[in-house]
Amino acid sequence: MTPPRNHEPALEQIEAGPALLPMPAIRAARIACVYALLAVTLIAGVELLPAAEALRHHLSTLLAGATSVFLFVLLRREPAKAHPAPAAISLPLHGDVSGAECETRFREVLDTVQHVQYRFNPEHECYDYISPRAEAWLGTSIETLCAPGGWQHFSQRISSEELGRIWARIGEALKTPGCDPVEISFEYQLDSDCSGPIWIRDQATLLRRPDGSLKAVVGAAFDQTAERTARENLRVTLRSMGEAVIATDEQSRITLMNPVAEALTGWNEDEARGQHLGAHFHIIDEETGEALECPAARALRERHKGTASKPTLLVDRGGMRRPITHSCAPIMLAPHEQPLGTVMVFRDQTEERRDHQAVTSQQARYRALVENSPVGIFHYTSDLLISYCNSRLAEIIRSTPEQLAGMDLHSLGDEAILSILQQALLGQRGAYDGPFVSPLGLDDVHILSIRVAPDYDAAGKVCGGIGIVEDRTAYLEAEAQLRDSKERYVLAQRGTNEGLWDWDPTTRYLYLSSRLLSLLGLDSDTLRTTGDEWLKLIHPDDRAHYRADVIAHLRGETDHFESEYRVADKDGKFHWVLARGLAHRNQQGRAVRIVGSIGDITARKRAEEQLKAERDFSHGLIEGLPAPFFLFDQRGRLVLWNRFVSELTGLPDAQLLNAEAESLVIPEQEPVMAHRIESALLTGEASAEVMLRRNDKEPVPFLVVGRRVILDGKPHIVGVGTDLTERKFAERAIKRLNTELERRVAERTSQLSAALNELESFSYSVSHDLRAPLRAIEGYSAILGSDYGDKLDDEAKELLRRVRAAVHRMGQLIDDLLTLSRVSRKELERRPVDLTLLAQVICEELRQQDPEREVRVDIAPHLQVEGDPSLMRTVLENLLGNAWKFTGRVEHPAIRFEATRHEGVDAFVIRDNGAGFDMRYRENLFRPFQRLHSDREFPGTGIGLATVARIVRRHGGEVWAEGEVGQGASLYFSIGQTAALQNGN
Repeated sequence: MTPPRNHEPALEQIEAGPALLPMPAIRAARIACVYALLAVTLIAGVELLPAAEALRHHLSTLLAGATSVFLFVLLRREPAKAHPAPAAISLPLHGDVSGAECETRFREVLDTVQHVQYRFNPEHECYDYISPRAEAWLGTSIETLCAPGGWQHFSQRISSEELGRIWARIGEALKTPGCDPVEISFEYQLDSDCSGPIWIRDQATLLRRPDGSLKAVVGAAFDQTAERTARENLRVTLRSMGEAVIATDEQSRITLMNPVAEALTGWNEDEARGQHLGAHFHIIDEETGEALECPAARALRERHKGTASKPTLLVDRGGMRRPITHSCAPIMLAPHEQPLGTVMVFRDQTEERRDHQAVTSQQARYRALVENSPVGIFHYTSDLLISYCNSRLAEIIRSTPEQLAGMDLHSLGDEAILSILQQALLGQRGAYDGPFVSPLGLDDVHILSIRVAPDYDAAGKVCGGIGIVEDRTAYLEAEAQLRDSKERYVLAQRGTNEGLWDWDPTTRYLYLSSRLLSLLGLDSDTLRTTGDEWLKLIHPDDRAHYRADVIAHLRGETDHFESEYRVADKDGKFHWVLARGLAHRNQQGRAVRIVGSIGDITARKRAEEQLKAERDFSHGLIEGLPAPFFLFDQRGRLVLWNRFVSELTGLPDAQLLNAEAESLVIPEQEPVMAHRIESALLTGEASAEVMLRRNDKEPVPFLVVGRRVILDGKPHIVGVGTDLTERKFAERAIKRLNTELERRVAERTSQLSAALNELESFSYSVSHDLRAPLRAIEGYSAILGSDYGDKLDDEAKELLRRVRAAVHRMGQLIDDLLTLSRVSRKELERRPVDLTLLAQVICEELRQQDPEREVRVDIAPHLQVEGDPSLMRTVLENLLGNAWKFTGRVEHPAIRFEATRHEGVDAFVIRDNGAGFDMRYRENLFRPFQRLHSDREFPGTGIGLATVARIVRRHGGEVWAEGEVGQGASLYFSIGQTAALQNGN
């Protein structure tokens, strides 16, 4: 309905007349007719669905866009006239339906649609077509709106500010590159004569020429007044609620947060909207301090309302904790099977606990007072059938709401009452004051005041009546008034733990409820006494301030009456009570009645006295500490200290109060102290070694340990200092000793390096000097055996063989010793080693050296470790070689290499079923030259396992063995890297 600022050439118009359209236009018209009929049907059907506001909104948006496209197709087929007349659409069809009849049907469909369809001509500032409903909105005829300049009647109904914003929006849309249609939407307020201001949501399509300029505007306008009113009512309702409310979507993201929830959580709605509920709503178990599950997640999972089953604390944005009760329910809406979100309601219980009052009891009392209102309300239909009544009406006529629902009012049989009821159905108000006899068979008579008024439907027709009923019997009979008043108080106090009282300052009569009487030890429903008698029950020490509080409220000096005092029960035992009340005043401002409640606060008073005693004890304990004690607030200001601090610093209390924490230490350490305070607030604990300032004296070193505590709902830091003067002296002494020790270690290291160099020289000498004579002996013995073998007898040959065997063994022993020495000196080069592949290679070499043996070897896959590759090969060569050697006399030899866990240690093991060993001598296995078998049984030098032990220990591991004679052996080794062990399982 809204044009841009600039004018464009005239748009194509649809002329009225009998001329037939081309075939494409006819097909488009048929489709448009079918579409319009379906649209009206859908809109009418959705309107009948309950709780379908969101569905109606999305459907209307979809239909508006589709309708705009159809109008664009239909209205662009004929050239525009210089002076467009009110749009008339001719849609002739083939067959029995004429073009005029089709046009009539199509216009009936468009006239039925509740929103306004239009096509705007910017050249003539008028509408080529606009729905008849625009007449009701603008108060102008369709002919005037479609005449040149007719758009001005629309522009006069909208503010210049709104119009400027719409022009700017259209101007931005026209900047889109190309000449394709551009869809835009906007909302504005329209001043309508028929219903006052209405809110319009306009869905428009901008049609452009090939050069991108505006050709026409086709769109649909919807009345959004009801929707905006509903949103505003929802906002007002949420802001008026006394409890905190948070709503989430199906992913537990916050969609709504009322002001009470903002105040309790510390987050405002704009910050929290779209965030997960758990990020802004932290709750913990009050007893254990453990974090509790997000209520929204539980409600979405279990699909039913959940209520807190244990005391819960809410941790707000600033870290403050407060007790709350909360409940959360999923939002279920047919036909959706999954929840669309959750609604959570929670309430602060701090004030309730502080005053020892249950908030739920107070709410129950208020609900009882409202439910038992002295006014009965009912609604009846045009057939004089009761469609609704409240509980007070049922109480007045001694019935129940269920019995009254659907009751035919003709059964009253009272023509005077029936006449005013029928008078309301004729559109007139009516009133009746007089006796009433219940049609339910009861004999009691009531004096009722009945006021009725007509009830109108949406079309403005009378559809029923509304009535208000007051029981006037109580005003005519004083005794009945007292009885009704007593019943109201009894009902009100059923849902509360407090006693109720009602005092008339004129007559000085005082009414006490049964709950209050039970507090005094009296067994009665109610008691009527005087204020003077009540004053006698108050403790003599409390009477003066009690009378002062009452008089101050009667004079209007206080908004409400509130006083704490002691009152005696029937046994003379005093109870602490908290009395509250509110005066009802006449037009002159004089108090004519005071109604209030009294609650027993004896337990709270005892707790306060105990708390005071504990505080006195804590204060004495803190003052007597032989060390400085500090209490800082959350801004790092000193709020409490002991006498030791005053004496140590030499500062007066006035200067220490609210002193910054960093001001208590020397200037160089002020940033450290400030940082430690922040750390303690964040992590809960921090410590610092600082030099405390002293007035006109040298600073003293102290170790200050601080811990975060919650006092009065706010974080504080408690700090205790330890004098480090003696420790500093000891540290300086230790530092001198460490310097001396480092010097000695350096000397010993130098000596050890020299010894290692000598050992290396000795190893080289052994390798070189001992091998020369061995080679000579080996050579000469070989010559003797080859050249003089035929001249030697058998004994000489055996001696010669033994000489050569001893030479060979001596050479092997030298090689093993050199290997052991090299293992100790070699620098470790750690990198990943595939032990499985390495073991397979070594076993293959053993098979090549002894091809006649058949040994079953089982090597686990994926055995890996971080170590020196060459040294790890030496380890496996010795261990697998030993297993191969000691299974030489077994009928079915078997060797197994795998990873295992032995006595809590991850390790590798090589098992065999060979000769085994005696466990009593297992410690000798890893010592050089210690052998458990003779050379005749199994050859060897006794160096191999000692070499294995040295390599493993250099890798940070351990090596050990298990075995049994004749049953085989298991040799274990670990490399000190449990995470690297993999056994392929």
